Formats: sequence, structure tokens, C-alpha cells
Amino acid sequence: MDISKLDLKPISEAEVISIFLHGELKSKRFSKDIENTVKKLNTTLSIIQNPNITNSEENKLRLDILNETRGYTSRKELFEGFPKDIEWYRTKVSKEFLLNDIMYINYDYWIELTSGSRFPKDATEKIKKDEKVFNVPYDNILQASEYFKKNKSFDEVILVSDSKKFVVLEGHLRLTVYALNVEILPARISVIIGFSDNMGEWGNF
Repeated sequence: MDISKLDLKPISEAEVISIFLHGELKSKRFSKDIENTVKKLNTTLSIIQNPNITNSEENKLRLDILNETRGYTSRKELFEGFPKDIEWYRTKVSKEFLLNDIMYINYDYWIELTSGSRFPKDATEKIKKDEKVFNVPYDNILQASEYFKKNKSFDEVILVSDSKKFVVLEGHLRLTVYALNVEILPARISVIIGFSDNMGEWGNF
């Protein structure tokens, strides 16, 4: 991908955090941790469901939630080694780029699901044949696929890049659903991309 051809529109870190949390709040795997942290911080889910990015107090709370649940500020857990010099943008990419150039995170599950490639197009074969990885069922993916067929839209996927390689930070299930429904994907899809020359320092890249 020639990034000079992308129409990159700068967005704030605060907005990226709100999008990340909004996506994970819908996840069966991560929603409970977010809900528990929201209670711990004496706030409400509305700051994630209906975020006000211009409110600095809200932004600080969302930052605290992401750090508590995923280690964002402390650069631990998911974000261990994650660079701090990231510039964030919103842009639209082609469905071909979405399926052929974006890689899953460097986790055992996604490596195994794609037979080592980490590309979403290579995940579809095992899913369609119901060849489970680590004995994990595909129920969530198939349910999300049905939702997408009816609604034709999802929250934006968040990507990170060193300007050469593109990896999913948040939105693996959505990206997988896109790969399963190529025939109904729009020509252009909105995504968030964070660029840093130091992205290679992140172990999951």
C-alpha cells in the first residue's frame, strides 16, 4: 500500500481510545472487564457508549479504563512495547487492501487460524469447514457475520503501521467477518490507522 495515496485525516488519541473501548464493550470476551472497571472508577458506560471527546474529564476516565483493562498507559499486557510517538488518522481503504494487506495481531490463535500467514483471507477456509483452532468454536464470528449481512456496517477497525506493514490493533472479529462476506463489502471502508516508525518495537506487530 502506497500511503501517499490515502486521504489521511488526523484524529486525536482521545477519539481512538473511545473507539477502541466502544469496540471492546461489544465483545463477549472483553466487555465484562470494562464493565467492572467502569464500576470501580465510579462512572457509567455512557462515557463509552456516547463519548464526548471535548470533555477532558471523560477523556481521562476512558484513558484510565483502557489502562486498567489492557495496560495502555503503563505499556503492559496488550500494549507492552507499544510506541508512544504514534500519529492517528481516519481514512478509507479499498476492500482489497482490507483483506490482502492487513495482518492479524501476532497471537498464537490468529497465526494458527491463518496457517501462519496472519491474513484474514486465509482464516475463512477453516471457519467455513468448521476446523476449530485450539478447540474454540466460531459462534461469535458466525453471529457477527449474520449481523453484518443484515446491517451492512460495523464500528471502525483500528490498525497500526510502520508505513510498510499494517496490523490490526482492535477489530479482529470484524475483519474476519469482512473476509467472510467479500461479495457484499462496499468498495471503500473507513478505518483508523496509527503510524509510527517504531511500531516494530511492539511485540504483537
